[in-house]
Amino acid sequence: MATIKDVAKRAGVTIGTVSRVLNNKPWVSEECRKKVLSSIKELHYKPQAHARRLRQKHSQICGVIAPHHNSVFHSPFFTAIMEGLEKISAENNYRLLLHPLTETARAQISYRALLGDGSVDGMFVLNAWSTDVSVRELAEANVPFVLINGKISGHEDLPYVGFDNRGGVKIAIDHLVKLGHERIGIINGRMTTTNALERFQAFQENLAEHRLEFVNEWVADGDFEEEGGYLAAQKILKAVRRPSAILCASDLMAMGAIRALKENNLSVPEKVSVVGFDNMEEAAYHEPALTTVSFSPYEMGKLAAQKIFRIIAGEELESRATTLQPKLIERESTGKPQ
Repeated sequence: MATIKDVAKRAGVTIGTVSRVLNNKPWVSEECRKKVLSSIKELHYKPQAHARRLRQKHSQICGVIAPHHNSVFHSPFFTAIMEGLEKISAENNYRLLLHPLTETARAQISYRALLGDGSVDGMFVLNAWSTDVSVRELAEANVPFVLINGKISGHEDLPYVGFDNRGGVKIAIDHLVKLGHERIGIINGRMTTTNALERFQAFQENLAEHRLEFVNEWVADGDFEEEGGYLAAQKILKAVRRPSAILCASDLMAMGAIRALKENNLSVPEKVSVVGFDNMEEAAYHEPALTTVSFSPYEMGKLAAQKIFRIIAGEELESRATTLQPKLIERESTGKPQ
């Protein structure tokens, strides 16, 4: 009796590829799919009954691959995502197995190998890099997964829940321009992430649409953390001309930027306006209260969990990609330039 290994050998592909064809999964070219189907027919291959039974067993656990420890355990943004995941998971009698990884570890460890075959029924991948090869391994291994807050370049067909970054930047820039700002800088997030890249690209595009000057000295890279925003703002303030407003790719960085501005005797918003991203709970109580682009990471976590349980159940997804729309929350950190 032919085995899946025999089919893979006849078709000249990996066992994982044969499995993807059998389960009608993406990331298989039409030519490759035809080779596999032809080999299955020639060898009269039929999936073994015990293998089907194994696939029907569930561990009632979903793995969570998350970025470095500080982001997971100290960031309200990721805490809210985890709360959303946990709520829907509990409703489905599932537990979550969290694996926070540093950037170095994420580059060296296979997500699939990390949790072992059959130990989880699905995986959530938070803030995947745009070139994250481990995500492709998950797809090839037929592991149900959902990307959260990070896309993979060239693979928009993967299950994903995230934000409309471009729309968020647009409403922030439109707000600043309406106030009269013409000198606008930006503090980027970690530029290995699609969120940071999309926000920076949208920033450049929106400046061009408003015919505003793009100044390299008013651009600095942060890391989505408060200290990163503080250091980035210090760098921007070394410019001969300073911007009248700074857009920050996260609320935490906006708070760090405001701290740097105050240390340099620049009041907010009288001397420099600041806009954040995320609308974390602390933004409303900051001094000054933070104008920010509002998204709901809690809702994002809930939607991602709902999506993965449909995948696990073998249901068709109405939409593989779900994008949350932004809203500007105007508070005290922005005003007319003086």
